[in-house]
Amino acid sequence: MYIVSMPKLPNIKDSMLSRIWEELKHINYQQVNEKAARSYTLCVAGTRSETAAITAWLGRLRYPLLRRFLDDEDIRSETGSRMRRRLRTVTLSDEGALAALSEEDRLHLRDALLTLTTPRWASLLTPHAERVYVYEEDAGEELADEILTDLPNDHFALSYVFPAFRAAHARREIRATAMQNSGWALFTAAPNIVPNPGQVFTIPAEALSDFVVLTVNEIKMMFELVALTGRTVQPLQCIPELGIILGLAKLAETTATNLVGKAPGAGPVIKGGVAYAFTSAIGEAIFLYEIAGVQVGKDFLEERAKAWFDEGKRNAARLYDSARNRLKK
Repeated sequence: MYIVSMPKLPNIKDSMLSRIWEELKHINYQQVNEKAARSYTLCVAGTRSETAAITAWLGRLRYPLLRRFLDDEDIRSETGSRMRRRLRTVTLSDEGALAALSEEDRLHLRDALLTLTTPRWASLLTPHAERVYVYEEDAGEELADEILTDLPNDHFALSYVFPAFRAAHARREIRATAMQNSGWALFTAAPNIVPNPGQVFTIPAEALSDFVVLTVNEIKMMFELVALTGRTVQPLQCIPELGIILGLAKLAETTATNLVGKAPGAGPVIKGGVAYAFTSAIGEAIFLYEIAGVQVGKDFLEERAKAWFDEGKRNAARLYDSARNRLKK
C-alpha cells in the first residue's frame, strides 16, 4: 500500500483561514451522519453459491484509479460485522422452494429496502419483494449506479455499510461539488449575471473570495466522502484530510490562475471549466486517501484536471447559456 506521512497545514494567511473556519462552523456534518446511520435491511436471494457471490460483491470496492498505486483496483473493507447486521439471506434450491418459503424468509423479502438476486430468480421473486435487482458477474458499478439512481434518499446509508456502492456514490458527490464550484466561478467571472452557486453561505457572497467559497465547498465534499467510505464524520478527526484539501486547493488555485492567464480571451466559461476540473481532481485525490491511504501531489492534480477540463467547459457553457436566456425573458 502506498502511504505517506500526514501533511502539515499549508501556510495560508490568517485572514483566509479564519474565514474558512468560520464557514465550516455552519456545515451540518451531523446531517450526513444521520443519513449514513439510517436503519434498513438488504436481502440477497438465490442458491448458496449465488448468495455468496452477491455478498462478496457487496463487500468489495472497485476503483480503477487505484491501479496506479496498488497492484489491484479492488479494496475489501473491514465492514463484515456491519454488513451482517444489515444483510438478510434467503436460500433457494429450486422453483418449488419459493412456494414453500418460511414466514421468516417472506418477512425478509417484504421488509428489505431491496433484494438482490440472479436472473434465474428475478421474476419469481418480484411478487414477494418491493424492489428486485438482478446481479450478474459483470454488472459491477452499473448495478450500483442503477440502485443509487432509484434510491436517491438512501445513498449514504447504502455506501456506509456496503463498499460496492462507494465508488459510484463518490463520483456523484464529486460531480455535484464540481458543478457548484463551476457555477460559482462562472457567475463571479460574469458581471452581468447574478452569482448563484446553488449553496447558501452565512457570509454575503460578495464578501468571500473565490478561494474561500470553493475550498469550503470542497471540505463539505470531503465530509461526504468520509461518510460514504464507512466512517462517522468527526471534524476534529479529519485534520489530515483538511491538510490535504487546503494544500491541493492552494496548488489548484495557483495552477488554475496560470492556466487561465495563458488562455487567449479567457472568459467565464473557461474559468467555470477550470473550477470544475480541479474540484473533480481534488475529490478523486481525497477519495483515494480515504479508501487506501494514498496521497497524491501536483502531477496527479494537473493530469486529472486536464482529463476533466473538457467536460467542465461543456457544463459551464450550458450553465452560462441557461443563465443568459433567463435574463432575456
